[in-house]
Amino acid sequence: MKRQKDLFGYTPPEPVKLPTLILHQPDPQLWQETEDFLNSHCTKEELLRYAEALYAWLSNFEVMRAPADGNPVMATEVNVMTKSSSSKAEIARAVALVLADHNNKIEYLSSLTEQMLQLWHTVLLNIFVSQETAKKILQDNREIFTEERISYYRNSIVWARPELKWFTMSRCFSLNSRYSYYREYETYISIKNTIHAIFLPYICPEAFQQAEPVTQLPDGHWRFVELEADSHSHFQLFLSLMAQNELPVKKKGVGITEMKRAQKKMALAELYPGDGNEYRQNVRAYSYLQLLTLHETYISKGAKRSYEDTLLNLFSSFKTISYYLTGILYPHIKGLNRQITEYGYEAKLCQMLINWLHEVPEGWVCLRDVIGRIYAISNDPNKSRYIPLVYNPSNEDYSTDLRNEYSNAKIAASSYVMEFGYGGLQMCALLLASLGMAEIAFNEDNPCRSLPFENVEYMRLTPLGRYALGITDEYEAPKQQHEAYFELDPDRLIIRSLVNPNPYAQLLKDTSQPISRNRFETSAQSFLANCHSRSDVESKISIFREFIADKLPPLWEQFFQQLLQHCHPLSDDLNNYRHYKIDKNNSDLIQLITTNPEIRQMVIRAEGYRLLVKYEDLRKFENLLKKHGYLL
Repeated sequence: MKRQKDLFGYTPPEPVKLPTLILHQPDPQLWQETEDFLNSHCTKEELLRYAEALYAWLSNFEVMRAPADGNPVMATEVNVMTKSSSSKAEIARAVALVLADHNNKIEYLSSLTEQMLQLWHTVLLNIFVSQETAKKILQDNREIFTEERISYYRNSIVWARPELKWFTMSRCFSLNSRYSYYREYETYISIKNTIHAIFLPYICPEAFQQAEPVTQLPDGHWRFVELEADSHSHFQLFLSLMAQNELPVKKKGVGITEMKRAQKKMALAELYPGDGNEYRQNVRAYSYLQLLTLHETYISKGAKRSYEDTLLNLFSSFKTISYYLTGILYPHIKGLNRQITEYGYEAKLCQMLINWLHEVPEGWVCLRDVIGRIYAISNDPNKSRYIPLVYNPSNEDYSTDLRNEYSNAKIAASSYVMEFGYGGLQMCALLLASLGMAEIAFNEDNPCRSLPFENVEYMRLTPLGRYALGITDEYEAPKQQHEAYFELDPDRLIIRSLVNPNPYAQLLKDTSQPISRNRFETSAQSFLANCHSRSDVESKISIFREFIADKLPPLWEQFFQQLLQHCHPLSDDLNNYRHYKIDKNNSDLIQLITTNPEIRQMVIRAEGYRLLVKYEDLRKFENLLKKHGYLL
């Protein structure tokens, strides 16, 4: 049909025919579930923003939806997307049309530019991204968002591009602000849990891939540290220090002074030998002593266990010591307090690493891959995505200025995942290595930059680690190499130290008295110090044989046998007697008991006006007293 000219002789152009986009119609049940989910987790204002982000794409097409077993029909849901007059349920259903179907989400994401997808990836993994970083990623100098005042109490966020409306604007304290009543803020791009959970599997699919064991590390200069046998050999030394109360737990754990004193006595091998940095030079001793001391104080409470079972018990009750984990994982960060770490994300962070180690118990684990894995494991809109952050930096009530004292720099919200997530995972790996549960690969080509342990890149579990984390049920402890550290005098109970310094000299403080620099004298009194039962004596003898001398001269064998024979020489016979105490002012009763021949035969008198009567004579004793007017 020929188009008519108007009164002015102008022929209007034919309407532009939009290309057709056929969306997959979601499964009815899944569509309804997604609609209900969005309706309950989002405000109408948020749903309108998400709808506008989708509409910017859908408005370029004539949108149809195709049921799995039918012909395409017009997607009328799109028409209500951006109308504020639409009900919340209508908008939720329109958004769910795209988000409830796997293919539709892929179709939408394929419409985004490479830069926009990179911004999504960065926000999903870092949670807080500054405007400046976002502009660099998008290669666009325009402001990402601006604020327009609607009223005195409320501003409206205007986004530079409709695709950005999936994100939210977050305020965090500025690095330049100082402690005062009025604090300065910086603005960041963030994302809501709901959207984070929906898009993470599509933007970061690598996080959801099955963990594969790495058998060979990439080319580079690697330094390997494995301390399984060393950790075993020092456990009894540690218990000796605990018995002498040399590792008291204070407000934040074992004090630095006590830790350094104990480290010197135990001569623990370090993870960074010869490093003068205060955060690295004692990291192994600090981790080993802190964790084992907290276990003995709060979990085992003195129960006797082998080293491997001590670790098994420690990690099965790891949350018990979560209060102390902030200081253990982040010794270089100042400004953290209990209020802002009250959710215990530190223990959850360690547990997430342990969960992944369960999947690859015998292979190397790259710590750089674990952050995405943590998000994948906890990809639930009802769970917090802040685990790699330790806490939410936009929490205005509790946030404070945080400083990385290693790099001497304040910590920005955009670097929380690196500082707390990646840094915390590296320290978790060092904790396991300090206990002999893991082997660590240090990248010598990557010197530590902003984090004190940044060159810790790979780890894998030792047999001890697999047992302590419950992956295997059996474990064989490494055999200790017996060196001649001591010499026993065959004629006297005197021990001579053969090396100086002697790593096991500490054990002698619990059994012997020093009589010169390298000589110690043992007696029954010194050996029985801190012993309360036969099992304590047997344990001391066993430790003596293992660490002091395995072959004993006859004098020493006789000494130990005598100690065991003398354990509990007196038996408690009170179970056969009823115990009474007489009022010392009751002279008549005292005279009766001391003068009556029948009563005297059946009672045993003791000091302090006490009497013992056999249970078999008790009825006869009561009747005799009744005969003389006394009622028991």
